[in-house]
Amino acid sequence: MDSCTMNNNCELKEIVEAANIAISNLLPTKSRSLYDITYNRFKKWCAEKNVQVYSENVFLAYFSENAKNYKSSTLWAQYSLVKSCLIIYDNRYKQIPQTDRIFEKNR
Repeated sequence: MDSCTMNNNCELKEIVEAANIAISNLLPTKSRSLYDITYNRFKKWCAEKNVQVYSENVFLAYFSENAKNYKSSTLWAQYSLVKSCLIIYDNRYKQIPQTDRIFEKNR
């Protein structure tokens, strides 16, 4: 292996490590536990329902169940927390449906 390939691999490792550190700092420090609790509650619900793909129907069902116990402002906040965690932890940006459609159907 030539030194150029070795350097590229070393640089790649450094970039990946730097990116991982940056990602770990994306959530606000003070409210990280709230993000994690909300995210873990959503993931647990998905596991119980055997959800593999986060479609609009999945979000609609989850937040419809939560609508029985929470006000709409709380649902919006929970959606934002779950969405952020799915993007950061699971790299699932493309699987997250548009917000307005979820809550529009939920009314």
